[in-house]
Amino acid sequence: MTGTPSPPPPQPGFPLPPPAQYVIDPVHSFVFFSVQHLVVGRVRGRFTGFAGALTVDADLAAWGLDVSVKTATVDTQNARRDEDLRSERFFDTEHFPQMTYTGHGIATESGGLWTIFGDLTIRDVTSPVPLTGRFFGQVTDKTGALRVAYEASALIKRRDFGLTAELDAESGGLVVGHDIVIDISAELLRR
Repeated sequence: MTGTPSPPPPQPGFPLPPPAQYVIDPVHSFVFFSVQHLVVGRVRGRFTGFAGALTVDADLAAWGLDVSVKTATVDTQNARRDEDLRSERFFDTEHFPQMTYTGHGIATESGGLWTIFGDLTIRDVTSPVPLTGRFFGQVTDKTGALRVAYEASALIKRRDFGLTAELDAESGGLVVGHDIVIDISAELLRR
């Protein structure tokens, strides 16, 4: 016998960090997306320019999330495709330089998951988009700042935001999928 077996690692989930406002650390955070291409493939990308803050409160209904993403920072590792995404066919970054997410209140789910209720605005079109996520813990970093980590995801319909370029009704065949999956991995610092 080699001794007492190690306990399993702690599962992510609640308890939540202390009530405070937390700002996104852009160096350790990522906003990814993916969309179907020609039905069989999947194109992935990210936005490299974003900022935001999370308000944690003992009252779950008082939680808040405000995030702003610079649409021109879209990056799919293909310059031609990125320019197309910046064009008026998609994000129209000249006229709509930012998209925003405003969250207001959360609900806890089973297995340590939570849902934050909020609204996503793209090209001045706002639609409700719940984020489903998980709290991954907190730590005091070497500077003495409290750092927390979350991951969240959502599924949005392009049509809800007027992003209809290359939908099957226009092109006769599905080139770019109807749905976009958004995945967020964020570290935040307490103010």
